[in-house]
Formats: sequence, structure tokens, C-alpha cells
Amino acid sequence: MDKLIHLILLSGLVSSQENLDLLEENLALMGTATQSPIYSPYTAERSSDGFYGPCSITAHEMSPWWRLDLLNSYNISTVVITNNRHCCPEQTNGAEIRIGNSLENNGSSNAICAVISGLSKGSSVNYSCNGTEGRYVNVVMTGRTSHLTLCEVEVYTTENIALKGKATQSSVFNNWVPENAIDGRRSASDTSTTCSGTASETDSWWRLDLLNIYNIRTVVVTMRQHCCTWHINGAEIRIGNSLENNGNNNSICAVISKVPAGVPVIYSCHGMEGRYVNVVLPALQNLTVCEVEVYETENLASKGTATQSSSYTPWVAKSAADGQKFDSVCSITAYESNSWWRMDLLDYYYVGTVIISNRGDCCPDQTNGAEIRIGNSLENDGNNNPICALISDLAVRSTVSYSCHGMEGRYVNVVMTGRTSHLTLCEVEVYKKVFHKRKTFLRLKFSSSVDAAAERDKILHQLQSALASHISDFNLSWTQLPKKEEEQKEDG
Repeated sequence: MDKLIHLILLSGLVSSQENLDLLEENLALMGTATQSPIYSPYTAERSSDGFYGPCSITAHEMSPWWRLDLLNSYNISTVVITNNRHCCPEQTNGAEIRIGNSLENNGSSNAICAVISGLSKGSSVNYSCNGTEGRYVNVVMTGRTSHLTLCEVEVYTTENIALKGKATQSSVFNNWVPENAIDGRRSASDTSTTCSGTASETDSWWRLDLLNIYNIRTVVVTMRQHCCTWHINGAEIRIGNSLENNGNNNSICAVISKVPAGVPVIYSCHGMEGRYVNVVLPALQNLTVCEVEVYETENLASKGTATQSSSYTPWVAKSAADGQKFDSVCSITAYESNSWWRMDLLDYYYVGTVIISNRGDCCPDQTNGAEIRIGNSLENDGNNNPICALISDLAVRSTVSYSCHGMEGRYVNVVMTGRTSHLTLCEVEVYKKVFHKRKTFLRLKFSSSVDAAAERDKILHQLQSALASHISDFNLSWTQLPKKEEEQKEDG
């Protein structure tokens, strides 16, 4: 008789050199899910697999629960819940979202972030958790006898800053008011209470005032589930600080070619700066938007320390990393050969973008021609690290973004190689490139003479060693304990 061992393992956190087109890293994809007894085959991991279709369902029981172990403690800003698109919203509405570090009562005694309510079939709703700290995210139907159904649970540490803003639009079709597009509800149904819509007009527009200036990483747009997705095709997403032409002359982040019904589409804006986010449709047509989400990016330079080859008093190095562009406070070196400025990021990053701003009154020749270099070496003051870009055509009072394609480094240098000159910088911003963390399920069946459940850690270690020569930067963990199947072999 052979013992056949059936197991499922998660080879998670496999890094990919691709730009991340998510709102921010969905922590749920890195975690492990479990729940109170399942309604087979609707297992817990279906709710954290990155797909909106498959769902998890518990048995019909008192106080059913679902729990996500994030494997580390985080300050959680947002939890997004997606409901079953076919039926049964009552199996989700009324459930509590709880976050914390305790497993007492299976984690269902942790602090409440929100109570799920008003979740219609197939809809997704954002719940703000205001930085609640915890390793475990529970969804629990406290005090009720019911199934608990969840089709997707997403967990983010970044905040959707659109929820704090104010919306307006060029006109209003019936009751499709602009603030409906920033109510936190994605995948909305086709009612005037869930989407914004303009009249049929030329160059219709929708605008979000963020009430402050941000560096915007991504804008997420969601359309109606069942109708009229073409009411946004061809629209431009524009970001900036000007209200000229109602904000529609600001810089373009992206052009929306097509948005599938009810599915959020993410547009990367690479740290564009602005207070206003516009969606403008250059055509004679209604403009409909069901949800707009906006996520900012962190300027790594704001946390680092700056130095330079010398200072033309009082223009010190840190003035180029103070968050103030175009003002009179810039960094300037002495007039010297190979003048340089360096930012120590205090940690190692994959740098996606470096943004250089020039002074507002003069002297672009004191910036143009400088090299941006990134790396981990301090040889020659860091000026021998690899080149990301050569600064050119930077006009007075202008800002230019340079893509560094994920170059790794702790130090960002700007150096006037081979020239005798001042080096002037009014602001240097550094933004990291984020990579995929891919979640992969492996299902294996093999013969063994040992109790695989007892030896699961050893088996995992052996698999990790075997895969290490083919895959870099990955972790393995069990999503289910190994299951043993007995199969009777006929004697020859």
C-alpha cells in the first residue's frame, strides 16, 4: 500500500521586474486565509486570490468568520470588500471588519474597523480603517446564524485620498451628482445614487479637488456594471494645480481607452504633482463615472539626508529636499570642477523616477548637463555609480521627470562631470519603483512513507531549496496542511 500525500503550497512573494499596476500593494495577496467550517468547495483562500469571481462561503452557523493572516503587523488604511455578483448580499451585510494582533476568539475580538452595510450584488466598497494596526483581518457575522460569503477582500496601507476631496462637474444628468464618484463604492449598480453623470455636451468634464497638493501615483476608474461603459471611452485624466479652463488644461496622466463593466482600471501617473484631478471627454457625449480613486506616492528624498561638494553660502544641500519648488531656497555649490549633490536615502530602493526642479528666476545652465547617478557605492563620493539620466533642456521654473527603470541604490547623486561650474538644484524628488509580488498556488501529489503533516516544515524547506536555483526572492507557505490519501494497490 502506498500513501499518497496531497498538498497545496503557496509560492508567494515572487518578485517580477514589472511595474506594479495596482492601487498599492494589496497585502491580502501575501497573506494566508482561513475561516470557520466551509461550505464546500468555497474555501477561504478564494477571497484573497486577486480575482473577483470565486468566493469563500462558510457553513450555515452561529457567528461565522473569515480571517486573513498578513504574516506581519501593518497600519491598515483601507479594506475593500467585494460581494457575490449573483445573489445573497445578506450573507455579507452586517458583518464586522476587525483588525488586530490577537487570536483570542479566532481573532474576532480584535478592534472593529467597520460594519459592512448596503453592499449590493457584485459591488465593491472601500472601508477606511484609519491606520488601525494589526496582523489579522477578520470578517465576522457576530451574533447571527448565517452563511458568510466573501468574493474578495483587499487590504491596503495607503489611503484613497479622493475620499477627502470635493467633486464637481460640467453639468448634472438628472440626479447623477459628482460626489457619487468619490463615495468609496466601486462596481456600482445602475442607479443615480452610485455614479456621476453629465448631460450630453461637448467637452464634458468631472473634477476632483484634493484640497492639497499631492504627488499622484495612481488613479483608479470604475464604470457601471451593466450599461454604457462607452460613456468614458476616450476621456483624458489630467492632473495639475491650475483651474484654467476648469482644470482641463493641466497635464495628461492617461487616456482612457476602454473600461470593462464594473471592473476597476488602474492608471499610473508616475508621481505627477497636482491638487486637481480631472476626467475630461473631448467629444459630444455624456460622461459617466462610477468611482474615481486617487493614491499618492512617497517622495523618498523627504526622509533622506543631503550633502554636496561645497556650499555657496547660504545655499545648503538640504534646500533641494525641503519640498519647496521654484522658490528662492535652492542648493548651490561653489564654482568648482565636478561639483556634486548627493542624497542618502538611508536604505536600499529600486528607484523608478527622479524629478528635478530648476530655480524660478535664472541660471538653467547651472543644472543642465548634470548627470543623475544611482547606486550603493561612495567611491568618488558616489559619483562613479551608474548613470540614470543626463539633465538637459531644463528651463527656468520648470520640472522634469527622469525614469530610472528600477535602478537599485541607496545614493542618488547629481554631478557636473568634467565641468567647472556652480551646481544649482531647487528640488530633487525620488520615487521608488514597485514590483509585482506574485501569488502562485502549487498542488502536488506524491508517494511517501512518512507522515507529511508531521514533517510539513521539513518538506517545505526541501522544496524551497530545490526551487532556489530557478527562482529568486520568494517564500513558500502552506495554504492547507497536507492531506493523506490511502490507495490500495492490487498484489501482483
